[in-house]
Amino acid sequence: MQIERARNFLRSKAATSPLLDLGDDEFLAGLEAVRDGRVTHTGLLLFGRRDVLASRCPQAQFHYVLLRDETTVARNDVDRLPLLEIVERIDNVFEGPLNPEEEVQLGLFKLRIPQFPIEAVREGVLNALTHRDYTDPGEVLIKHSVDELVIVSPGGFIAGITPENILRHEPRARNRTLANAFVKLRLVESSGVGRKRIYRSVLRYGKRRPIYASDAHSVTLRIFNRGANPRLARIVSELDARGAPVTLDHLLVLDALLRTDFIDVAAAHEVLQLERDEARAALEVMASAELGLLERRGHTMTATYHLAKGGGYRAQGQGGVHPIARPESREICRDDA
Repeated sequence: MQIERARNFLRSKAATSPLLDLGDDEFLAGLEAVRDGRVTHTGLLLFGRRDVLASRCPQAQFHYVLLRDETTVARNDVDRLPLLEIVERIDNVFEGPLNPEEEVQLGLFKLRIPQFPIEAVREGVLNALTHRDYTDPGEVLIKHSVDELVIVSPGGFIAGITPENILRHEPRARNRTLANAFVKLRLVESSGVGRKRIYRSVLRYGKRRPIYASDAHSVTLRIFNRGANPRLARIVSELDARGAPVTLDHLLVLDALLRTDFIDVAAAHEVLQLERDEARAALEVMASAELGLLERRGHTMTATYHLAKGGGYRAQGQGGVHPIARPESREICRDDA
């Protein structure tokens, strides 16, 4: 059943993959679930039965908690399951009524915005399952409330990755064979774009930037359900339609400007996790005539960049208010900080 589940995942992503033409034995060997006639750790985690996982890898525990409020648990699932079944179960949770959508009118069409974008949830869970420390007795924990989603993975960051460089650091795998199997099944990317995908899928709606935290024992990802910003969503949609997509760098800067009146190169250097020259170049692109998202004030190394007002698609703002900064959003951000 788990082998067929793996085939279905792959078929949905890459229907022409040569792996799909293989028999079960060759399919397992292609994923390195079996090597030299022996089941690998990856094979156990992907295809092992519950009872076998409990006896051979008891630390492979998955825990999902749904909180109705701060003190009331509505659902508390603890289990040891093959990893692809975990991914499927989480997809079912966040594609259903436990992850309601807000409908926002954008001109002539409506945009449906979930509390937690499924793309961000899936990438966060896949990262936790792929890169956790399986020698650690801890569990992968997902804590789900209306306000935020918290994903905790046993084992700290490896190979120099930190919350301050996670967007730019080259990907590193603690469990190389397992990571390769997920790549072959087209569930993750080998280039590390999954981390950026988490940020972009949230920020494009104007929701608060996700936060990573780490110590020697665990990595924690927090994804927030701050109300969407319809004007920012409109700008992203209109620029995409014009063939001038808003990149992750643009969204990170716009997110920072929801909490302050301006940004300079020094602040952009930290927000974007880029060198100062690269950060300045990103700000200049946003201030260009093509995008017109920012206005530059000053022409020296101390120039500041502000949200643009009026003009073109930016004219959706009313009464001189910045088109993507709702008056209440700054209040919320001050509280969050």
